[in-house]
Amino acid sequence: MPVRLGIDTGGTFTDLVALDEDSGAITVVKRSSTPDDPSRAILEALHLADIDSAAISRLVLGTTIAINSLLQRQGARVIYVTSEGFEDIPFLQRINRRFHYDLKWVRPLPLVRRRDCLGLPERMDYRGNIDLPLEDSHLQDLAAAIRARRNDAIDGDIAIAVNLLFAYVNPAHERRLRDFLLTEFPDLPVSISSDVAPIWREYERSSTTLADAYVRPQVGGFIGFLQSGLEDLGFERRWAVMKSNGGQMLSGVAQDRPVQMILSGLSAGIIAGCFYGALTGSDNVITLDIGGTSTDVGVVVEGRVRFTTEWRIEFGLPVSAPLIDLSTLGAGGGSIGWINKGGILQVGPQSAGAAPGPACYGQGGTEPTVTDANVVLGRLNPDNFLGGEMQLDTGLARDAVARLGDRLGIGVETTARAIVDVANENVAEAMRLLTVRRGLDPRDFDVVAFGGAGPLHATAVSRAIGARRVIVPPHPGLASAFGTLLADPRVDKAWTHIVRTDRIDFVRVNSRLDELVDEAIAEIREEGFSGEPAVERWVSARYDGQNYEEEIPIPTGPIDEASLPRLIEDFHVHYEGIYGYRLEAEVIEFVQFTVTVRGSTPSPTLPPAPSGAPGEPVGRRQVWFDKGPIDCAIYRREDLVAGQEITGPAIVEELDSTILIDPGGSMLISAEGLGIVEI
Repeated sequence: MPVRLGIDTGGTFTDLVALDEDSGAITVVKRSSTPDDPSRAILEALHLADIDSAAISRLVLGTTIAINSLLQRQGARVIYVTSEGFEDIPFLQRINRRFHYDLKWVRPLPLVRRRDCLGLPERMDYRGNIDLPLEDSHLQDLAAAIRARRNDAIDGDIAIAVNLLFAYVNPAHERRLRDFLLTEFPDLPVSISSDVAPIWREYERSSTTLADAYVRPQVGGFIGFLQSGLEDLGFERRWAVMKSNGGQMLSGVAQDRPVQMILSGLSAGIIAGCFYGALTGSDNVITLDIGGTSTDVGVVVEGRVRFTTEWRIEFGLPVSAPLIDLSTLGAGGGSIGWINKGGILQVGPQSAGAAPGPACYGQGGTEPTVTDANVVLGRLNPDNFLGGEMQLDTGLARDAVARLGDRLGIGVETTARAIVDVANENVAEAMRLLTVRRGLDPRDFDVVAFGGAGPLHATAVSRAIGARRVIVPPHPGLASAFGTLLADPRVDKAWTHIVRTDRIDFVRVNSRLDELVDEAIAEIREEGFSGEPAVERWVSARYDGQNYEEEIPIPTGPIDEASLPRLIEDFHVHYEGIYGYRLEAEVIEFVQFTVTVRGSTPSPTLPPAPSGAPGEPVGRRQVWFDKGPIDCAIYRREDLVAGQEITGPAIVEELDSTILIDPGGSMLISAEGLGIVEI
């Protein structure tokens, strides 16, 4: 009885899904996260699942520990080392404004203090030649400066980020510096840009390296504690962690590459959403994952998950690494409602987290959250949270919301609706960023809603953007954990090489591409994949003189005089599809070559939905909608059968989530047990 085990640990809840590979039976466990030691909640979930460690054939972990650390700015104090004269790059950022007409926009604060930015006298030129050598005396001066900053640190973790000019062309100085720092400071983690993000664009490279260092101590400690706990349970096999690109890597590798798992748990949700969309015949889906701390939105177009090499943390700092294209924001069940200096209601990104949590948890939280608002509105059953394992205190929720309402001068239910409406609009705007602003029409998409709060908010959000319908999978609160079971091993390698298409050294380019493929295959073999991997090659290109590029696939075979015209035409077609025109007379410039090597993981078969007599309501209660309270029928999801249709207004409750069906809406249960909500 081999068991495939997927775990997703978030800021509020930790989820486990166990799949029996012989029978297809699924076991689920949901526990409150333990922020002081996230591994503890995972080990508790494993204990509750009661699975023989010898039967576990595969264990894959998705975690939001890195992204939550970034969103809440709770990472390490970073000492930033760069080429002398470039210490201000993290603060200067880009000269252009991201939001031209937003008068309130300010540059985001980097993940480092200015006094912790140290310049080192050394210099590489753009070809990788040494202009100014790295002297031993300068290294000793640097070590003294780092010691001085360690001595004035009160508490907390410290990490070092190294980003030297043109290190992506020649990493020799960075690697020498890394070895020196690890000798001088063996207890401090060191991130170097040539390992983390060997790409051009100095600011983006610095921001990515800073992010890697910022989360490295927390990620490393978490994986170390979890490894020790798993060994105590008798699980001594290698286990994997979800990567931001939707693939997986061994846990030991993850400790050294934490930036690759910034979107770890988030990417698993997108993979799951793609799977569920395919079950309903939908190849265009928007995935909506609303958890306790954050909301994550992704897009699947024509059955393919979209990828990017540049992603921005909610407050605007870029991370340049291969990752699934999604938007994440601090808007979850635990997001706090508050009033800004202008007297306007805001929701998030501050979160009550798992401890103390929303006021209704009764664990000391006093601030009104989205969860508290849903309790006040009757949308959450205080006696059925987590299947009844956790009781919610309606009185504490009302008190917290009422205090906010008093400051706004409105009643408690009106305040609760306002909190939910603001949260919904924040999420809808994130969806528009990934669709409308990229030339995609939301009316062509279904929304796959999951996470503990996703199905509760999905209808309102989908209606706001004009989506077709909402798809709610079985166990929606554990969809990200399920997504880890679908992840393929994947390795991405990049080479920055800026060259005009009329000046290509074909031998050099093809040789380097072959090297990247060999390196990626060797890495995926090390991670335990023994089959025949799929290989994809991409090139980022632009018209000569432009500042930004578009990525297009490289056809099979070498790049040469015969194949180059096709590649050029592919770029023209791609560019025209996005911008509506092409520049035939302009020379095209290649900027970066990327290789993706991917293994394959067998997709599971979901157990069919029950058949028989339609499930009946188990009760009724008053639920607040836009026009006031309405008497709603309450259903248990496990009672619903294939083909059953429920008309709104209604609420469907289950262990890990709640589905809200608005007045005038309806939900149909598919043969696979998915809920199809017509808006």
